[in-house]
Amino acid sequence: MRFSIRSLPGLVVLMVLVLAVSSASAQEPPEGPAVAACLPGAGYASGCDVDQDGDIDIFDIQRTAGRWGSSGAYTAGHTHWGETWTSAAGNHGLRLEHTAGSGFTYGLYAQSASDSGVGVYGRSTAASGGMAVYGRSDGVGGYGLYGATVPGSGNSVAVYGYGASSGGNAGAFQGNGPDALYAENLGSGRAIQAVASGDTAIWGRTTGGIAGVDGWNSGATGSGVSGYAGSATGDTNGVYGESASTDGQGVYGLATATSGSAIGVYGVTGSSSGYAGYFVGSVGVLGNLTKSSGSFKIDHPLDPANQYLYHSFVESPDMKNIYDGVALLDARGAATVTLPDWFEALNRDFRYQLTPMGAAMPGLYIAQEVQDNAFRIAGGAPGMKVSWMVTGIRQDAWANAHRIPVEEAKPADERGLFLHPAELGQPEELGLGYQRNAAMED
Repeated sequence: MRFSIRSLPGLVVLMVLVLAVSSASAQEPPEGPAVAACLPGAGYASGCDVDQDGDIDIFDIQRTAGRWGSSGAYTAGHTHWGETWTSAAGNHGLRLEHTAGSGFTYGLYAQSASDSGVGVYGRSTAASGGMAVYGRSDGVGGYGLYGATVPGSGNSVAVYGYGASSGGNAGAFQGNGPDALYAENLGSGRAIQAVASGDTAIWGRTTGGIAGVDGWNSGATGSGVSGYAGSATGDTNGVYGESASTDGQGVYGLATATSGSAIGVYGVTGSSSGYAGYFVGSVGVLGNLTKSSGSFKIDHPLDPANQYLYHSFVESPDMKNIYDGVALLDARGAATVTLPDWFEALNRDFRYQLTPMGAAMPGLYIAQEVQDNAFRIAGGAPGMKVSWMVTGIRQDAWANAHRIPVEEAKPADERGLFLHPAELGQPEELGLGYQRNAAMED
C-alpha cells in the first residue's frame, strides 16, 4: 500500500483520535441503568444510586457490593464481606423481608461451613438489658424461635444457650399456656437432662399450684418420680421430701388400684444391718401391720451408753388383747375386778389366769365371768394378793371387717417365691423382694 505525503497529516490526526477514544474506554466503566436515588435511612439496596447522579457508577457499585457483567449490565448478586452497616433511624439496623404468603421461605438465610462457625450471630452491646436475638411469630401454631439439627446420630444440639453471669440464666421461658416449657423426646431417651455441679439439677417451685415437681408415668412399668443418689458414701438421699405445713406430708405415696398388691410407698435396703424404712417419731398405721417379726429396741437400762436391749412382740393367731393387774382379797377371800367401760364393746371370748401371791391358794377361782365390765375372784385367803390376767378377741367394727387370715394361699404371681429365701435354703433370686426390685430397676 502506498501513502502520499499529502495524506499523512490527516492520517496522523485520525490515529490520535482513535488512541484517545480507546484510552478513555479502557479507563471508564460503562454507565449502568438510570435508577431512583437511595431512600434516606433505608440502607444501600442492590442497584441503589448512592451518589444520586442519576446512574450507577463505580462508586455505587463499591458501596452496594454489586457486580457489572461482561456485557456492561448490572447484576444483583453480591456480597458484603467485612462491611458494617450502621443506622440510628427507625427500629432496624438492617431489615430483610420475604413477602411470599406461603411456602417454606426465609426472611434471612445465613450459613457457616466451619466446624466451629456460627450461622447467625446476634449481640447486644447495651450495658444493661437488651436482646441479642429476638424471634417472633404472629401465626397461630407458629414458633418464635425454631432450632433443628439434621444429623440422625451424634451429640447435636438444636438450641444452645449459655449464660456467663453468676446471677443469670442460660435460658428463661415465660408462658400463659398449660406449659411454659414443653420438651418431648421422640426416641428412647430422656425428655430433659439437667446437670448441676454445685447445687440442684432441677428446682421446681409453685406459689399456689399443685406441686413443685409433678411426675407422671402412663406406661406399664417405671415410676412417676424416680430419684437416685450415686455416691457410695455420705448422707445422701435418693428422694427427699419436706413440708413446712402443720398439716403437711414430707413424702406422700398413693396407690389408687382397688385390688392386687399395689403399694403406696415401697422401701428396700441391700444392707443386712440397714433399714428399708426408718422413722424418727411416732408412726401411725390405719390398717393391718404385716411383718415377719417385731421387737422394741432401747438403750440398755444398765448400760445405756454402750448397749441396746431388745424385746420381741407377743404374737397370736387372733386379734388378741391382753389385760392384767393385781387384786387385794377381802375378809372373805374374794375381790371384784372392775374393767374399763369399753371392755365388753371391744372384746369377746374372754380367757382368765389367776396367780396367788405370798402363799398357795388351792381354792382360788373365777366366781363370776366378765359382766357389766367386771369379773369376780373368790376362794382365796383373806388379805392376800392375786395376780390376774384376762385376754379378749377384738370385735370392733374394723376388726370384724378385716380379720387376719391365719393361713392364706399365695397369689399366682408369688408362687414359687419366698419372703426369706436364704433362711429356707433357697437362692436370693427366688426372693419376692428381689423380684420386685428387679422389676422396678428395669
